[in-house]
Amino acid sequence: MKKIPIKYKLLLLFSFSFIGMLILAERAFSLSKENIRNATTIFENSQSTQHLQENYIEPTNALREMSLSLVMSPNEDYRKNIEADIIDRRARLEENFAKLDPQTYSAWKAYSNSVQKTCGYLEARFEEAAFVHVTSIERENYTALLNRLKSLQHDAIMQTKHNFSDIQTGARALKYELIVLVLLLSALVFVAGYLLSSHIVSSILKLQEGLKEFFGYLQTKTTQPKPIELHSRDELEDMAKLLNQSISKASATIIQDTLFIEDAISVVNDLKLGKLSSRLHSTAQAQELRLLKDVINAMIDNLESKINEEILKRTEQEKLLIQQSKLASMGEMIGNIAHQWRQPLGELSALLINLQVKHEFHDLDEGYLLESIQRCMKINAFMSGTISDFQNFFKPSKEKEVFEISEACERAIAILQASLRYHGIEFSFDISEKMEVLGYPNEFAQALLNILSNAKDVLSEREIGNPFIRLYLKKGYKYILIVIEDNGGGIAKEHMERIFEPYFTTKYAKQGTGIGLYMTKMIIENNMGGIITVKNTESGALFTIKLPSVPEAESMPYM
Repeated sequence: MKKIPIKYKLLLLFSFSFIGMLILAERAFSLSKENIRNATTIFENSQSTQHLQENYIEPTNALREMSLSLVMSPNEDYRKNIEADIIDRRARLEENFAKLDPQTYSAWKAYSNSVQKTCGYLEARFEEAAFVHVTSIERENYTALLNRLKSLQHDAIMQTKHNFSDIQTGARALKYELIVLVLLLSALVFVAGYLLSSHIVSSILKLQEGLKEFFGYLQTKTTQPKPIELHSRDELEDMAKLLNQSISKASATIIQDTLFIEDAISVVNDLKLGKLSSRLHSTAQAQELRLLKDVINAMIDNLESKINEEILKRTEQEKLLIQQSKLASMGEMIGNIAHQWRQPLGELSALLINLQVKHEFHDLDEGYLLESIQRCMKINAFMSGTISDFQNFFKPSKEKEVFEISEACERAIAILQASLRYHGIEFSFDISEKMEVLGYPNEFAQALLNILSNAKDVLSEREIGNPFIRLYLKKGYKYILIVIEDNGGGIAKEHMERIFEPYFTTKYAKQGTGIGLYMTKMIIENNMGGIITVKNTESGALFTIKLPSVPEAESMPYM
């Protein structure tokens, strides 16, 4: 039996089986027709379930994702696109849900109205209310609608299960009819088939065990697989020999490639730690891994020089920006000091002239002289205090601290108020309540001063009638809004996207450096984790600064 080729063994087995197959064929044909009818019934039931999934559940999930994306959208243009998609999606779902039962349609209307309400909050610029609504009421209505759809889907599945049970009952009756024939034919085929197939099965099991051991080695990379041993002298023995050769070669390749990958991981870890001296020296069998070796080594060779070059380039740029920002701030400071000193100098000159006149007319008494000297000393102290205020204002904050936002705003206003009065600009500052943020108070005051100075310059240059600047604070759910509005005519559309870029300015070269608003954006967004935006209103420009507020529990230690 061992020396007979497998094809002859199988021929004998198939010959015994062929007669039984002919007997069962006729009955099988009749049974197949019944099975087709049964399968058609189940298919029709499953279509109902699929219809619910494709036309109701999946579109509803997509509408929910759009609603969440709408709340999280970063700007109004992107939000408008999402709102258009939501309107289209709701219209299509309204048409589909109208075909279902009243209970399901009622659940859909509740969720659809909550989505519409979320859009209404966003249209009214109540982002916090929209976020709370979409994560509470809208989520509850969404869950209720989804549970109702799942209930309908469950009913359809139960109907399919019922039909399948009926089909099983009928198939069971037909099965008994075939059992008798199968038992008789099987008894005849079993004796011959067992003798012929036992040896084949035994060989196949050995091959299977050897392959299983090899696949286990591919997963664990621990114990190498043993060779497959067969002594059947047929095609399976030849297959076992070929498999043993392939497994041995593959094992050696895996070991070499594994060592290469471990070496590559070690090199990458060294790169993470900043060690650029490591190189990949191991050799791999796979062509792709060999190519990876060349790429990694070439990348490391070129990485250090590029890093140093980029660091040097960025350092020089940052130094230039900082230096230009300091020069611009110094110019602004000198101008504001001039406005602060103009009135005190006038008063000082008037006092000295009065003293001179009284002395010439011999009307200078000791009391008036002492009183004039005291007034001069007060004026001098005021002017000296002005210099100290400007010096402290431009000192950078060393560490982040919790500070009261209105106090920082008032410091910036104090620097600019004399200049605003000189140009006849009406300024208003509205504070609703105490608000605290975590950040750098001096840097924030400088950022606010940049915006106010730009607004003052625009109002002065354009000679706006009844010019005004309004500054007001609002406290939201998790954020504080600082809004600066003017009636200077706004920003040109072609400049709107570039006003925060470095070196971009609409002023003449001697009047602006183009880095004030750039540094403002860096302070607000990079240093304090906030957001600054600008848009045009009917009368001018409106800047909005959004900063994370500090909870009371965190701010108490600093109070």
